[in-house]
Order: sequence, then structure tokens, then C-alpha cells
Amino acid sequence: MLDARQIARQRLNKERGATIKDWGGRVPVAMVYPNSYYIGMSNLAVQTVYALLNAYPDMVCERAFYDPPGPGERHPSPVVSIESQRPLSDFAVVAFTLSYEFDYFNLVQCLKGAGIPLWAHERDERHPLVIAGGACMLTNPAGVAPFLDAAVIGEAEEIIPSLVAAWEDGLFGSREELLDTMAAIPGIYVPSRPPVWGAIERQYVHDIAGTEAYSTVLTEDTELSDMTLIECARGCGRGCRFCIAGYVFRPPRYRPVDELMEVIEHSLQHTEKVGLLGAAVADHPELSELATRAHEAGARISISSLRVDNLDPKVLSALAAGGTKTVTVAPEAGSERMRLAINKGVTEEQILDGADLVGRSGARRFKLYFMVGLPEEEEDDVYAMASLGNRIKERLDAAGNGTRLVMSVSPTVPKPWTAYQFEQQLPIQEVKQRQGILKQHLARGIEFRSDSPWTARVDDVLSRADERLATMLAEMQGNSLGEYKQAIREHGLDGPRPWEGEKPPWHIVDVGMTERFLLREMDKHSRTKRTIPCPPPEVGCKLCGVC
Repeated sequence: MLDARQIARQRLNKERGATIKDWGGRVPVAMVYPNSYYIGMSNLAVQTVYALLNAYPDMVCERAFYDPPGPGERHPSPVVSIESQRPLSDFAVVAFTLSYEFDYFNLVQCLKGAGIPLWAHERDERHPLVIAGGACMLTNPAGVAPFLDAAVIGEAEEIIPSLVAAWEDGLFGSREELLDTMAAIPGIYVPSRPPVWGAIERQYVHDIAGTEAYSTVLTEDTELSDMTLIECARGCGRGCRFCIAGYVFRPPRYRPVDELMEVIEHSLQHTEKVGLLGAAVADHPELSELATRAHEAGARISISSLRVDNLDPKVLSALAAGGTKTVTVAPEAGSERMRLAINKGVTEEQILDGADLVGRSGARRFKLYFMVGLPEEEEDDVYAMASLGNRIKERLDAAGNGTRLVMSVSPTVPKPWTAYQFEQQLPIQEVKQRQGILKQHLARGIEFRSDSPWTARVDDVLSRADERLATMLAEMQGNSLGEYKQAIREHGLDGPRPWEGEKPPWHIVDVGMTERFLLREMDKHSRTKRTIPCPPPEVGCKLCGVC
């Protein structure tokens, strides 16, 4: 069996575009994605931060990934970097990207396996500085804060220059002085230095034209094999009331088509596969032009998700020509009432018209994402979801191209900094009952997928946790669903939250959204009233508090 260093060397040899630097006189940073290489190399944040840090002459950034134990293995392999196969303990900075709360357990395992003290207060000048960034830190860093020397609250391009300056000046001196310096940087949360002037304000790039958020390293050993990933939009202005992206990444911003085409044309020297990413790619004002030009240039494009109410035949044609077999949209709710409540703003007629377009496009699969257990959802809304699914299937069948319908239905997980941040989850038995209604009433031939209600329950605990979560994670020996359930009960995280009625733990950060706006959004949910999407920046909207 290959050891961790041999595996890392094999992966490096199969890559194109990796940056190899000598460590002499440079600050070494380990960019750690706390999940498998297969998943992590399709994460655009990893690719972007890796390139940003290596652009500095005095920095050397190397990637590392967490490979969970294989069959028959009791412990995971030690984490070593891809580029030089060094252990995490050799680096001056160990920087985690946290996109998913379920990776918190893996962060703990990475530190334990490297022999780095788990708790921040136990580390000193002999140990690496441990930091984390990503969407999880932006929404609620409290649950893992005791493990971190610092958390990055915001977008990398805006914060990295100040961080690099602090590291170049202070990493090899007094740790306490360095933490003082970092705590003074906008967008940096140092848990051992409670902010004096209130919450840590999110830092973001106001204009993403010129940002270099695209893949720089290609490999076939990843989820999106040999595909150049390009961010064409950041943030979303639709304001769906359950969605983090629609709140904490405001305002919506788009990269110019000419700039995107430059990246695409350069990437075609290495691969013809191009993935267009963003929370609201479908809202890009020039998406049709971009898709057409990319196809004409020889790119095989794919898009993370489309909006069913503005499906464009030109875009669908470009996707089909590029080999895309699945068109994905997210109506989220089955009834008109619930779509109004969650501010989705999509009618049944638009959904069915979209099904007609997809059926005629020749796509093999039409995948729709829904949720059950939304606040104030009733059983009639679930029956309406089944009815809608059946009507969509009828439209696809009528097109005669054999397009299959896939319905993916997830239990609702209320997230911090959304209109539902203080809502309780639907009890697990009720979620199971509603999933059962769908299984019973969906027509034969519809592929039905659903997440475990217990998985959603664990996700809720991880997402809205306070610092008690860190103790639970530190004591867990494994991360099976059963072990999570037991740990949650043992640590008292399955009952009422101690912050209910008070400021929640995620208020240590300030994403720009006012509390008044979020409360007003929850009230509008109850009254099934819509909120208009974000207007263009030049309008100067002051509705939510971000702009």
C-alpha cells in the first residue's frame, strides 16, 4: 500500500499547472481542504487562494487534503502537502478552507494527525499559525473558534494583501504581537482578542472585474475532471429567504464577457472543458452571449445551475453541444404559496414552460431541487410538490426525447444570516412522513432522491453552534451519522439553544445585513409577500444594509 508521500507525488505528477517553489527565505503556507483530493481539487476557493498566495515572491503556498480512512483502516493517513510532501507541522501557516460544516470533524483530524495542538491557547511560537476561511467562517465561526488562531471573514482578494504583510513582518517573532497585528486587520477575527468595536465586518470585493478566480491546476483525478472552473458571477440578489448566498454574498457582481472569454481562450490550450460557476450564473446579463462565444471558440461549457424562469434556448443549445447531459434548476417548493413565502418568485407555468424547453433540447436528465420542512409548510404543499413533479414528467415525455426527471428533495436547514435563522427545524418524524408522501404520490419513472432527516439535523447543529461544538468535535472518534447523534445528545446540543432570546453566536461577524431587514423578511414569509431582487449598483439601494 502506498504511503501518504507516495500518493502525493503520484497526484503531483498527474497535474498540470502546479506551482513549485523553493522554501529558502519564504513564508511557507499549507492551503488545506479538509476533505478528499477528489472533491477539493474541484473547489474554486482552493484554486484561487493558492494562486493568490503564490503570486507573492516571499510566499510559498502548497496544497494539502484530508483522505479519510479506507476500508479496514482505523486512522487516516497523515496529511502531507502535494508539492513537497511535507507534514503540516513544517509550515509556518496552516490555512483551512471551510465550505461545508461537515468538514469541521476533518479539520480536527488534520491537526491531531499532524501533532499540532488542537486548542489555540495551547500553541506557541513552535507551532504553525492555524487559520480558516470560507463560507462557514463568514456565517458563523463560533463552533470551531477555539481551534483557530484567526478566522478570515470575507473574500480572499480583499484580505490577503494585509495578511501577507503581517506574516512577512511578524511570523518569526512574537506570536502574541503577531496576533495583535492580525486582530487589527479588517475582516480578521482573532478569538483570543475579542473585537473592541463590535462585530467583525465582512470584507468583499466591490467590483470583481479583474479578479482571477479560475482554475490554475488541472487534474483528471477530481470530481470535475480536467475542467477549467471560472467564476463568472459572485453573490446573488434574488433574496430567497432560506439561502445564505442570497444574503451574505450580496451585492450580486458579474465579470465582463470579454474578460471571461480571455480566460476561456487561454484555458483551451490545456482543456476544452469549461465550468461556469457562481451563485447566480443564470442572472449574468450577458450569459447567452457568453455561452454562444464560448461554444464557437471550441469550449465544452457546463453551468452549475440555471433558473427555470429564464431558460435560454441558446444557452441550452451550447450546453448540449458541449456534452452536458443534465440541466439543473431549483424551484425549491411545490406550491405557489410556498414559492411566494420563500421569495422564489417562480410560477408553475414558468416551471412547466422550462420543462418543455429542456425536453426539446434533448438533455438526458432534468434535475430539480426541492426542500421539505420549510417554515409554515403544510401537507398540502407537499402534495402540490408531487403533483408538480408529475406534470413536469408529462411535459418531458411529450417532447419525445427520453429526458428523465430527477427530483432531489432535502430537509430544510435554517442557516445563520437568513430570514429563517431563528426558526426550528421540523421534527424528524414529520420530515420522514412528508418524504413518504412524495415517494407514494410521484409517478413511476421519476427518480426520487432525498437526504436523511438526521443528516439535516446534524447540519443544523453544526451551522448554528456556539463554542460548545468544539469540545464535541474534539472528543469524537468517528464521523458516522450514529456517532454524531450520540455526541450531540451527550453534549446537550439537541435541546433548546442557550442563545435563544439573546444574541446568537454568529453575531460575532457582521455581514452587512441589518437585523431589522431579516426580521422583516420573516414577516413577509408569513404573509407570502415578495421582496424585489437587488437592483443594479448604480441605483443605490439601501433596503438590506449591505450597499
